Order: sequence, then structure tokens, then C-alpha cells
Amino acid sequence: MLISPRRVVAAAAATVVAAGLLTGCGGDDLHAGKPARATSQALVAVALSHLTPQPDEIEYSEAGAPIDDMGTKDPSLGGLLRWKPDPDWTLDVQVQPVPKDFPSCEKRSCVPLGDADLTWQEGSEDAPPALVVSVVRGGELRSVGYEGGMEGDPRTSLLPFDLRQLAEIVTDPAFSLTTTTAAVSAGERLAKDGVTASRVKPQRLEEPPPAPRTTPRALAAAVQAHLSRMGYEDLILSGRPDTFEEPGGPVEDAVGVSLRLRYGLTLHVTVIDSEDTDLVKCQPTLTCWPWDGAVFAGRKGLGAAFANFEGHTVHVWLQGRGVHATTEQWFLQSSPGERARTVQMDVDALAALDGEQGAEGFEGVAPETTPGLVAAGEKLTWFHD
Repeated sequence: MLISPRRVVAAAAATVVAAGLLTGCGGDDLHAGKPARATSQALVAVALSHLTPQPDEIEYSEAGAPIDDMGTKDPSLGGLLRWKPDPDWTLDVQVQPVPKDFPSCEKRSCVPLGDADLTWQEGSEDAPPALVVSVVRGGELRSVGYEGGMEGDPRTSLLPFDLRQLAEIVTDPAFSLTTTTAAVSAGERLAKDGVTASRVKPQRLEEPPPAPRTTPRALAAAVQAHLSRMGYEDLILSGRPDTFEEPGGPVEDAVGVSLRLRYGLTLHVTVIDSEDTDLVKCQPTLTCWPWDGAVFAGRKGLGAAFANFEGHTVHVWLQGRGVHATTEQWFLQSSPGERARTVQMDVDALAALDGEQGAEGFEGVAPETTPGLVAAGEKLTWFHD
């Protein structure tokens, strides 16, 4: 479960627009002096002492500010750091008290990042991708949360900061509800003088591993995933590796599968490692028409869809009684009782998907796949090599 460190308290936030220089984060020792009760400004100053780049704006949280209509008070100190690339992204640095039984990394979905914990969630239509780096020490949750551009595992994603710097922030002894007089003084100067924003330089903690190449089993798993999203959980009866013998002749540099379906239908899916436009031309004996980024084709008993993408082409073929698709009107006027025609519409849609990560996961087929689809393909009991 991803911790949501702060409910952004806009009404109670004091915004400091970038102006002047942050003193105390470069030359001053923020660990000097005596122990002192932390302020939001002090904790932000500690965070900025580790962070590259510096933000455009800072919103400081106000301890005890209401965060909902039920009168709940914000127990945290810290601030929301804003940058202004496109799209906008934020870092939420904060410390708050937590109970003794607050879950540790072993009890949450997270991975170690140095001496800190890292957890994340991928984006959706309702929320952007997000990550949290945190530690639980001395009855406190010390965390930095990020929202913005990110793809998959943040350790291999291109981020606008060094991920290790977030671990440095939350493990800094001065990043605590009991900080130092030096940090408090630095926070006061920060609140007065502001901070000068610095250039964002995207970087990765690790290079992502190369994507695995599609195999017949991984291809079959991708087709099954597509059919499941279309509502066909049990449509496939069996499958095998095969490159369909097309009316226009054999294709080269391709991976293909032949899948026996219910209703007396057979589905052939071929991924061709080429974006040659000749691969989406109409083939002999077929009637063809373009629609929605693909070329649809058919004759009695055989329907097809072809689509070009960057670096590859997809051919989808469906054979069986009731398949035709010689005109666009016939193709679109299907009714729920016409099994072959409705299945044909949904399997042909596979050709129009580019084999990239989408809102519902990996969508379509391509020469490269995902480790998850490779693993899923190996578990297919109905696929026979």
C-alpha cells in the first residue's frame, strides 16, 4: 500500500515563490547547535540541503491545520516543493508522529533504498504515478513523496532528481520533529529570502533491463489478455506456434500463433519485425477498407486486420463460418447473437493496438513484450509447442 504522506493543505499553506538564494543549505552545518523543536521551514531547509534541483515554489504546512470536513488536524510538518516543467511535478517532504505498531517495510509493499524504504504506484486515469521514500524512526514517519512523470519501477524510470537524494533526506538526523537550532535558523532564512530554482536534469538510478523478445507463448498470453479485457475469458480452446499462410504469400521475420476458439473459429496472430507499408496493402482475393488506423479485409470465411507501427506490423486473421467482412457496413451491423461477427470485431481490434503500456497494462502485441507476459505464456496449459 502506498503511503499518502500529506493531504495538501492549500488553504493553510504559505507559498514562497522563488527569489533570492537559500543560505544555510550549502555552507552551514544544519546539524550544529542544540536540539530544537522542528518547524516546517526547518525541515524543508534540511531537505533542500540534499536535493538537486532546487524548486520554484515551496508551500509550508501548518501544524494542526484542518485537512477535512470532519475536523481532522494535520499532524505533519514539512512542505510541498513545486517545479514547473511540463507536466508539473511535486515533492512532498514531511515528518509526522506515528504509533509504535506502524507497519514496517516487511509489512508493506516496498523495497529497500539504502537505509530507507521505497514504495510506488503506477498512474491511472484518476491519479498520476507516485512514489514515497520513507523511514520510521523514533516514533516518527519521515517521508518524501513524489507525483509526476514516471513509468513502472522508479529505480529504472527517468526522474527529475537522483532517487538516492530522497533517501538521504529521510535518513538525515536533522529531518525530525526534534531537529537542531542551526536547522531552525536556516528555515527562518529560507522563509524570508526564498530559494532560487535550478535546472532539472532527468536521470535514472539504474538502467532498465532490455525488454524480452516476444515468443509464441508470450504472444499467446498477450492475445489472451486482450480477449479477457474484451470479455472473452474462455474463448481460447488450444493454441500452437504457427505463421499463417496468407493469401499474399508468406511473411518473414515474424512470430505467429494459431489459436482454436469456440464457435468453430480459428484465430491467427502474426507480429512482423518490419514496418514496411507493403505489409498493410490489400492481399489477393480479399476486399479491403481502412478504418481507425488499420486496414480491414475479408472474404467469405476469412477476415483480417493489418496495422503498421514504429518498427513492426501486426496481422490478425480469423477463419470460420460466419466470418466475412467484405463491407464496412456488414462489419459494423453485428448483433449480440452473431457470435462470429462480434468475435471478429473484437479480435480485429487487436491489430490497432501498438503493443505498449496502457492504462490497463500492456495492450496489443509487438516484437518486444514484458517479463509478466513471458511468465504468463509459460503457464498456459492449453498452448502446445
